[in-house]
Amino acid sequence: MPDVRPYTPELLAPAGDMEKLETAILYGADAVYLGGEGLNLRAGAGGFDKEGLAKAIEKAHKANVKVYYTLNVYPRQSHMKEVHRQIDMLGELRPDGVIAADPGVIRLLRRELTDIPVHVSTQANTSNSEAVRFWREAGAKRVNVARELRSGELVEMLKTVRKQMPTMELEVFVHGSMCMAVSGRCYMSALLNDRPGNLGECSHPCRYEYRPSAITFEERTRPGQPLWEIREYGTDAADEFTFDTPDEDFTFAPLGDDEPTPGPVADPALSMALDSGGWTKFFAAEDLCLLHYLEWLSRMKVASVKLEGRTKSSAYLAQVVDGYRTALNDIAHSRFQPEKYLSELVNAASRPLTTGFFDPDNRGAIAEPPAPGEKRPVLARVLTALAAGRWLIQTKSRWDTSRDMELLIPGLIRPRISPEDYGLENDQRVGIDVSHPGQKGILICDHPEIKPGMFIRKTWDMDEID
Repeated sequence: MPDVRPYTPELLAPAGDMEKLETAILYGADAVYLGGEGLNLRAGAGGFDKEGLAKAIEKAHKANVKVYYTLNVYPRQSHMKEVHRQIDMLGELRPDGVIAADPGVIRLLRRELTDIPVHVSTQANTSNSEAVRFWREAGAKRVNVARELRSGELVEMLKTVRKQMPTMELEVFVHGSMCMAVSGRCYMSALLNDRPGNLGECSHPCRYEYRPSAITFEERTRPGQPLWEIREYGTDAADEFTFDTPDEDFTFAPLGDDEPTPGPVADPALSMALDSGGWTKFFAAEDLCLLHYLEWLSRMKVASVKLEGRTKSSAYLAQVVDGYRTALNDIAHSRFQPEKYLSELVNAASRPLTTGFFDPDNRGAIAEPPAPGEKRPVLARVLTALAAGRWLIQTKSRWDTSRDMELLIPGLIRPRISPEDYGLENDQRVGIDVSHPGQKGILICDHPEIKPGMFIRKTWDMDEID
């Protein structure tokens, strides 16, 4: 009998720089997405110049990994010369696809690069099958659907697309940061810091802490400096300002009074903020994690599942890619065990993991970031082999070599190694007791599965947890 395995989608991982590209490849990505030096929505990721992009494509293709280039900003007229320059460059370098959102950019891509597939970014907010049809007629091969879709809405959309447009591919974001705005269409950063998010320059003001002060809002790092003044047109300035909450009202006194005068507060977040000095992150979204729906997405034959994080560290990427790669491999062998992978994803998390909009009946956190003492920080990355059992490493976080460590071997293999079985030296062959971030050293360890690019992590210390 032939070995018939369940369908598994492509695993698409971020690659903000060459180290992250190498990490994504090593830990099992089928494809990576990356940007240039501008005109993509993660300008802070560094990106690749022409020479770097050529090397990245070559390295990925040698590993049988696809490369998708992001050209997904909504460019202003002043950016169009650079858009044309990048399109010419892509014609020379031949990535496996280009991710775009702006209709004008997509039109140019289809006219100038007729044989390179176009993937429509989630920024386009594609929420129904007719929008998919529109992009197909515009020449797109794949659409990354809006992150605001509920699971039931995605089911209906997939059914229609499979029936009426069988060659169209749908891609779904499954893990990473979420935006407070609809598909990233936010102008807070442009207003506060003159850094437009839709040009890839977002300063993430939704992550700041705010408090109400009279009828203005302050941000924590700039106390006393009003950022917004709440106004209600057509009313007397001396009137009170009232914000509706689910059950009762929240009232602020007018400008000129020394302190805000709160009425009853129904919203728990606002109540907590007032109890803790008034500071709250009420704009900040939690993180997305659709791990438990991965088997379902495979059955629905989604073309690709996408991980967010071009500005995250390579250490973060190693853990998240390894978790999802192992999950997809297990799905292919009908042995899906979500809690096994979740413990790895949680260790990389800095915010609660939720299902976002996907599951309207389960809006709470499915997992919280590790408590102090339970976090297993990545200690170092293996750079290259020097000799048998000797490896050049670079430290990522403080490493006390008197403690056990564990290797992050692809496939969620995590051998624990005691100080009796490894050592760390400097280039003078002098032992290192503590290595600090950025410091390089020589790891002495003869574990047979160590490879360049792998990461080393702290193990759980039960004494610290207790």
